Amino acid sequence: MKVLGLFSGIGGFELGLREAGMEIVTMCEIEDYCRKVLRKNFNGVNIVNDVLELTVEPDKYDVLCGGFPCTQISHAGKGGGIEGKDSSLWKEYKRLISEAKPKYAIIENVSAILSRGIDVILQDLAEIGYDATWTMFDSKYFGVPQRRRRVYIVGVRDGIPPESDLFQLGKRNNPNLKSEMDFINKSFEWDFTENTEVEVPFAFFTRQRSDQFACTGLSSTLMKRDYKDFTDLVLMNDILRRVTPTERLKLQGFPDDWFDDTDLSVTQQFTCNGMTVPVIKYIGDLIQQFDNEI
Repeated sequence: MKVLGLFSGIGGFELGLREAGMEIVTMCEIEDYCRKVLRKNFNGVNIVNDVLELTVEPDKYDVLCGGFPCTQISHAGKGGGIEGKDSSLWKEYKRLISEAKPKYAIIENVSAILSRGIDVILQDLAEIGYDATWTMFDSKYFGVPQRRRRVYIVGVRDGIPPESDLFQLGKRNNPNLKSEMDFINKSFEWDFTENTEVEVPFAFFTRQRSDQFACTGLSSTLMKRDYKDFTDLVLMNDILRRVTPTERLKLQGFPDDWFDDTDLSVTQQFTCNGMTVPVIKYIGDLIQQFDNEI
């Protein structure tokens, strides 16, 4: 499947789909320092700057993907919802889906979209001829110790048969899955008073209030504004410090060398944020399985 990535950031969406076996053809990202990362890690891929100026031919891409800005949708934002200044770029995403006519469109946003715009997205997709299904995934169930709840919507051009289950939601009622999730949740519980034999003690201290932190084995949701302040502190070998840019990459499922040879400042590395790669790979696998079955 050939992919057009929108609002690409540092390429988490595209990396996940590439790991699922898809071909990344074009990416669109407005920030210059993010494009440096994309050029380094997606050699030969066409990278364009501005979604407002982007036009595409129909049937050139099988998949469009992207997480449009959550600035006014997020509870941490200034409000305005999907009609806000930045978040209204959803209209450009809709336009490009309508122009490109891909088989699939994958849309990501923060959990607040459930009350601040998902109805608009679903209606818009229906208006341009796409059935859609959606779910919420938490990154902590995909092999990274970060709590990151995100909503994922998949629009399907040729319709979703009534009996199909693209996100395999039915499997979530399986009691074995519940026990697996309970096991994962239990694995994040740290108690250094009991686990004194850990070779390299490591824990996240997550801010509860301005003057209070809780010791956990799970990172809180990474945010762009972490370069200004910090939500988590890390305890490692009796040293208390901030999460490093390389650790942030690991918490999103990126390779350690993703920023190598890009000349990004530390501040820029902290503001690079986005998709959890294993989650996107899983979605890419589900789409290809669905595509083979219909």
